[in-house]
Amino acid sequence: MLDAALADAVAAFPAVDVRPFRDMIEGMRMDLARSRYATFDVLYLYCYRVAGTVGLMTVPVMGVSPDSGADLGTVYAGALALGVANQLTNILRDVGEDARRGRIYLPQDELAMAGISEADIFAGRVTDQWRSFMKGQIARARAYFRQAEQGAAQLNQESRWPVWASLLLYRQILDEIEANDYDNFSKRAYVPKAKKLAALPKAYLRSLKKPPSSQRQ
Repeated sequence: MLDAALADAVAAFPAVDVRPFRDMIEGMRMDLARSRYATFDVLYLYCYRVAGTVGLMTVPVMGVSPDSGADLGTVYAGALALGVANQLTNILRDVGEDARRGRIYLPQDELAMAGISEADIFAGRVTDQWRSFMKGQIARARAYFRQAEQGAAQLNQESRWPVWASLLLYRQILDEIEANDYDNFSKRAYVPKAKKLAALPKAYLRSLKKPPSSQRQ
């Protein structure tokens, strides 16, 4: 049934490219073989494969607004950025959980520069060095969310609300990590239900705005 549904989607939206599907499979294989990431470039490749690909798969289905004056590459870049931002947020939220499984989804070179060892992570030490390191990681994730906004604004209006909701809700997880004083070892950052509900009308209002390029015309 799932194969039939996918075949129907590809038939209905011929612009759907097969490469992101293949790249996602490679991401699953990558996760089976790797539990450490030497640099952010390697981690980015993982994030692209397991999450950024989702954005590339769905843009042809969601469609681009007829009011959009943006280059199609901007839309795809924004969709890719949202997937990467969401995956980076997952990684930062789940540091403690992943460590208990013997996995560290953080750039090892940046950990070393911050003076943080694997033993520190496995012990769940929330030090000043860890807080400083986490601030940098959160800032990077937020930069991807900002890039994602540029693409979300260009989608068809019918598609914009769920995309904006995903963006706003996931970005709030980063706020909760900060509220927990960067203790993502023993505390799981989660967005309270009231905050989630409050984000939905904000996302809806954003979805009603025409693409920025058309507003300047």
